[in-house]
Amino acid sequence: MSRYFLLPLCFVLIVFVTADLKAQTMSVGNASATAGASVDIDFTLDSGAGEIQGWSLGVCSDPSLTVSSISDGAGAANSTSTVKNGSPADFIETSIYAEGWTQGVVICFTGCAVLAAGSTDFLMATTTYDVNPTASPTSLSIEYCSSLGSPPVSTVVVVGGASNTPTPNGGAIEVLDIPDPTFSYTASSEVVNYSPDDGSASFSIDVSAAEVDNSALGTPFPNVTQGFSMGLAHDSTILEATSVNFVGPVAALDGGAGPGFAETSIYTEGWTAGVVYSFIGAETIVFSTGGDNIIEAQYSAVAGYFSGNEEGEQTYLNWSGGLGSPNVSNVMVVAGNSYPAQLNDASICFEAVSVTPFLRSDANADSRTDVADAVWMLSDLFLGGPHTDCNGANDANNDGVYDTADPVFVIHYQFLDGTMPSAPFPDCGIAANQQPIDCLAYPSCN
Repeated sequence: MSRYFLLPLCFVLIVFVTADLKAQTMSVGNASATAGASVDIDFTLDSGAGEIQGWSLGVCSDPSLTVSSISDGAGAANSTSTVKNGSPADFIETSIYAEGWTQGVVICFTGCAVLAAGSTDFLMATTTYDVNPTASPTSLSIEYCSSLGSPPVSTVVVVGGASNTPTPNGGAIEVLDIPDPTFSYTASSEVVNYSPDDGSASFSIDVSAAEVDNSALGTPFPNVTQGFSMGLAHDSTILEATSVNFVGPVAALDGGAGPGFAETSIYTEGWTAGVVYSFIGAETIVFSTGGDNIIEAQYSAVAGYFSGNEEGEQTYLNWSGGLGSPNVSNVMVVAGNSYPAQLNDASICFEAVSVTPFLRSDANADSRTDVADAVWMLSDLFLGGPHTDCNGANDANNDGVYDTADPVFVIHYQFLDGTMPSAPFPDCGIAANQQPIDCLAYPSCN
């Protein structure tokens, strides 16, 4: 009778132990880093149904990875550093090799503690990897192995005094593709009024430069720029550029003296600008993400183009790398390297309105701007002198107000290298968004 019961009991025992031995999993964490950076990777263990008494492991990694340090969990609640009833394991041995690293652990020599069955995400070690500075954007593998050391260290867990090969889950470090510093050039869009009677129109645009914040992708930010070049094209049948002037942080370089090299060129179909802040690197500019105005460009409609046009028209200012000889590129310079700019074109919408053309800052309406206009303004404002019924012409600084700042602006422009008046200037025309009340009469432009 006893033989009939013994065999089933033995069969049940074998099945139960086998299940214990095959339920463990070792996993490698994943991370991303830039070339030349360091990153921590966690190595974890799931005990499954077995009580684990210890383990050994080998970890092989891509040649572009170098192990710089290994931690046993640094006091984490569920780690090798606390596995023996809150204390580190009795035996922890790690070794670093060119191809990876190994670890051997005995939790308690006397069997006083084990890693409990059902434990998950137990932290065996945290390893710091250095990514080769020359590594290309790719995935660098990290896998459990049994080939490191002499003799080679096997990747096993110990359950019930027996070693068992766990299920290995490898990981990887993704090497990020770090974008270059990114800058943008933006030309402002404008609505320009003109009179169909003569078709004259003039306006100005702002050109701004900004830096894109790519710091989340590993790109240093902000970047110190050393210069730039750009070219902006237009439809020569509709527009002609009349002036291109540096403003803002470019004009402020060297205490207001401007850049070491600054050159603008006007062509039939557009204009170009090239700047080197300082030949010895003494002057630099950091651009904001919101953009900083660096150029003011003035335009006029081609004579007669809008004469009799009651409908209006739209045209565009397009960034171009084909202007000049040799062609001028749209680039920003950082650390001696040029980076192509992101380019934002402008639309110019011409609207026909019944307004009076004028010449800005020509307060006495004699068809020119000189010291006489400043005298005229002061006499008008403070001495009851003659008055020109065209606030647009009187508003020399284009701030929307006719006051003492306007004759001062004329004096600075004429004698102190001050800013040129805004359009319409230096020829008669219509200001952008001009309304009939802005200039009631101005015979010198008829």
